[in-house]
Amino acid sequence: MRIRATAAMATVLLFAASSGSAQAAPFMMYGVGAESCGTWLAERKGTNWYNEGQWVLGWVSAAGNYTGHLRKSDSDALAAWVDKYCREHPLDNLTVAAGHLVDELSKPE
Repeated sequence: MRIRATAAMATVLLFAASSGSAQAAPFMMYGVGAESCGTWLAERKGTNWYNEGQWVLGWVSAAGNYTGHLRKSDSDALAAWVDKYCREHPLDNLTVAAGHLVDELSKPE
């Protein structure tokens, strides 16, 4: 029962943060998702961005699992999309960036 409640809460938070107006996360985000786009870009210059990259891939994978209708892509393309987004919005955090990425992948082809 506890697993179902946790999964339900994760689903609610996922959709709340990645709905059409993903300007600010409506909940407290801990860990890598709270890091800024500026941190993402700084880490991408080196080889130490694995945590951030895996976090974004996990976020998108979870959204795809719960919505069932994200366009297919690959990890390099997703990272490049987040790079572009973060260059344009360096003060946003990764939760917001990943929410916008999910919005983009939700659009019909």
